[in-house]
Amino acid sequence: MFRTERLQSVVDRGTGLKVWYFLTREGRRGPFTSQATAQIALHDFIVNKIKLGPANRRSRKLTDR
Repeated sequence: MFRTERLQSVVDRGTGLKVWYFLTREGRRGPFTSQATAQIALHDFIVNKIKLGPANRRSRKLTDR
């Protein structure tokens, strides 16, 4: 269900622990303490975007030439 390239883990410089992020068109979301938590947050993000409908999605503006 999830595109694996949307999830990434990095080592937090401050704590030395692995943290997880997911990537969207809007930017990086996180950090999350586990891959499972990041997947849940990504799922919730996608569901929310679907509920908001096309008005909230990125659209290209057409200009007259």
